[in-house]
Amino acid sequence: GVLPMTEFRRASGVVEQLERLVAELTSDASVSAGAAPSDEARAKFVEARGKIEELAPTAEKMRHKCEARAELDELREKLSTMLPGAPLAEGAIKAAEDLVEAGGEGSAVLAPLLKQALELEGVATYGAKMVEKVVDLLQRFDVARSQLEGQLAPKLAEFVAAAGAAEGARRQEEQLLAVQRAAEEERKAREEERRAVVMLLAENEQRLQEKGAREAAERQAREEDERQKQQALAAAQAEEDALLRAEQEGEAVLAASGPEAACVQALAAMLAAPVGRYRAAVEGLHGMLGGIAAEPQDMSFRLIRVANEDFQENLGSRPGVWLFIRGVGFVVETREALPSGLIASLGLPGGA
Repeated sequence: GVLPMTEFRRASGVVEQLERLVAELTSDASVSAGAAPSDEARAKFVEARGKIEELAPTAEKMRHKCEARAELDELREKLSTMLPGAPLAEGAIKAAEDLVEAGGEGSAVLAPLLKQALELEGVATYGAKMVEKVVDLLQRFDVARSQLEGQLAPKLAEFVAAAGAAEGARRQEEQLLAVQRAAEEERKAREEERRAVVMLLAENEQRLQEKGAREAAERQAREEDERQKQQALAAAQAEEDALLRAEQEGEAVLAASGPEAACVQALAAMLAAPVGRYRAAVEGLHGMLGGIAAEPQDMSFRLIRVANEDFQENLGSRPGVWLFIRGVGFVVETREALPSGLIASLGLPGGA
């Protein structure tokens, strides 16, 4: 292979730029006068040195390949003279390979030279025309570098160094300011993060307090509800116990005094109740007895389900009611004691 043309063109472009910069610096009046060069001249000098640094590695590689090409050509000529029949130099390496592989006469002497030639072939990738172009380019590069370093550097290096020192100080100051700004920004960022954490903790604490307050209020409400339920249950139990005692006492009165005296005592107990409860009890009993009087043959008016919730709420739990209905002739019977035909005709689902 050969040096890629794009690489050679890039190298040629750098050399052309270097030559232009050197020519402009050489003709610059501020440089030739020996006085302090202009800023433009210093900038060109720095740029020219940058071009040299940019191209130096590539130039060294190109130079090495040209030297390898020259050594390879000499070695081919040498092999050509040592081989039987003195083949042309272009075919000397192939002929030497055949001879060494066959173990022919002189192969032991040719083998080291052949090995060296093959190694050079791997390095010397330039053809003859490319070598001419590269050598010319390298000569131009060397001339421009020699002019820059030998003629211009003594006049410009000191000023460029001073300017470089000033530039270095300026950059150092900028870097210091940048570090300070970065530190300040980092401090602000940490402070902002700290504030965010503090706010988050405060919000969490507030939420926890609000949650605790809600839970306490809910717990208090549940406790109050439970207390009221217990009070209601206790009141209901007390009322039920009082009603049971009243029923037992009423049965005793009924047995001792008879129905008429029982009704009188029952009405007296109703009158002792508040007006509203008294009126509700009297109206309920009036409606019940009025229905019996109007329809004496209708057994539905003459049968009371004492377990019925409506009866218990409106009449059964009222003071004196139980004694009164017992006094007017109602008797306590279980469902099983009632005639089956009566249960069916009344459509009773069950219960006393």
